[in-house]
This record gives sequence, structure tokens and C-alpha cells, in this order.
Amino acid sequence: MVSRKGGLTGSERVKEQDENSIGARAKRIADDALASLGNVSQATAKVVETTAQAGKTLGDIAQTIKPTGYQNGFQSSALVHKSDVYDGLAFPKQDFSGMIPNDLLNPQIELQASEEQLTNGLAVYAGASRAQQLLSAGCKYIGEVGKTRIEYHKAEQSVIRGSTEAIKVQQEVVRFDTANVNLAIDQEKLIHADEKLIQARVTTQALRNETELQRLFYERMEEKKKADTERLDVEIQRVRQTYLKGGVPV
Repeated sequence: MVSRKGGLTGSERVKEQDENSIGARAKRIADDALASLGNVSQATAKVVETTAQAGKTLGDIAQTIKPTGYQNGFQSSALVHKSDVYDGLAFPKQDFSGMIPNDLLNPQIELQASEEQLTNGLAVYAGASRAQQLLSAGCKYIGEVGKTRIEYHKAEQSVIRGSTEAIKVQQEVVRFDTANVNLAIDQEKLIHADEKLIQARVTTQALRNETELQRLFYERMEEKKKADTERLDVEIQRVRQTYLKGGVPV
């Protein structure tokens, strides 16, 4: 048998049908999948590699995009922590042990003092007493400086508390505005709900109208059927009467 030019022979047509069968197509898909992915271990290795790359990418993103906090800066960041209990003041060191004799009634009892020594000693004690008065006045002055510093820092605290209260007032203003915005949102939600209610009622009324129209339609259909039946019954009776009378219906 001579085949047509450009056509397929019987064996070629069967071969083409075999190649287009479901089993052949499934085998080709499986072969392509194995060729692209390799064996199971290679596919697993690719999944692990891809997961590792994804993890590295997420780590890079985490390093690049970091969350930020309060952007206006903190006033307390300029404060310096202090470790000096005297806050840098050079508090004088005074040794009081050298000012107290071993025996007040009999100073240097083992020594005998002459009149000149007595005069000189009294003069020394008088000078020492004046020094004590001066030291006492200095201590009182230092105490006054300390009290002034206390009042100064209390004044600072009052000013800071005043600033804090001013910020709290601003916070209350923001809360007030937020409450008004939330109120407006709730009002809009109420309007939305009311509109939905109106739409539901319109839908209900439309369904009722449709129900009434359907009811009227089916009533008219029933009336028409009843009328047709009654008319048919009349026609049958007329035919019967005609036959009974021996006539021929016209």
C-alpha cells in the first residue's frame, strides 16, 4: 500500500499514539523532574542550601532594618554619673586630735611651765580659740551653702515637675482628640449600620413584592386552568347532548 505524501503510515500512527498516551506523558514528566533536580539527596541538598540562603538574607535584613524608638532624644542622656561624694568640692581636712591636750586640768603635767611659758601658752590657747571660732563660722557657712544647694535642687525638681505636668496636660489633650476621633468613627459605624438596615428593609420589601407578584401570577394561572377546565367540561356536555339527540356536532 502506498501512503499519501506527508501522511503517516500505520506503524508511525501507532507510534505517535503510544507517545501521546497518558503513561508516556507521565514518564516524560518524571524524567524531566529527575533531570532538573537530580536524585533525592541532591534535591534535599538544594532545599537545605536554599533555606540557608534565606536565613542569611533574613539576617542581613535584620541588620539593615532595625526598629527605632523615641526620635526626639532624651534630656537625661546629657547627665553625667558622679562618683565624688563631695561633688568636686575641696572639703578641708582637719585633724582635731592635735588640739586636745592629754590632761585639761594639768596639761603637760610632767613639765613645769614658767610665767613666760604660761603667758605664751594662754596666748596659744587664745589663738586656738579664735581659730576654733573661725573654723566654726566656716563650717556654718559650708552648712548654709549645703542648704542653699538643697533649695536650689528642690527648685530644679519643681521646674522639672512643672514641665512634666505640662507634658501630661499635652497627653490629656491628645487623649481628648483621640476620644473625639474614636467617637466620630463610632458615629460613622452607626451610620453604616443604619444604612445597612435600610438596605435590608428595601431588600425585604422587594422580596415581599416579588412574592406577591408570584402569588398573583400563580393565582391567575390557576384561574385560567379552572376556566379552561370549565370551558372544556361545557364543550364535552354540549357534544354529549348533541350525540344523544342524534345530531352531528358542528
